[in-house]
Amino acid sequence: MDAKIRFIKETEISKEKTILDVANDLKLKIKSSCDGEGKCGKCLVKVVSGSVSEISKTEKKLVSEKKLAGGFRLACETRIQGDAEIILSE
Repeated sequence: MDAKIRFIKETEISKEKTILDVANDLKLKIKSSCDGEGKCGKCLVKVVSGSVSEISKTEKKLVSEKKLAGGFRLACETRIQGDAEIILSE
């Protein structure tokens, strides 16, 4: 039987950092073959709740409308603007 496990890591940050920047600061790995340049679309995360930046033009090009509507965002494009809960994708 497969099982899921959830690790929760909480930290205080300066607002306006990207999710990718925060993950890198915490030594959490998020796929990003373009090194956060907004070109590959691989750094998908799910914003469960909280205050983050509006969806960028890059995200609209690289992420399907269905995924965006479901809370998925690019970690390199999404800036934290307040408390937030983020799920890192596999």
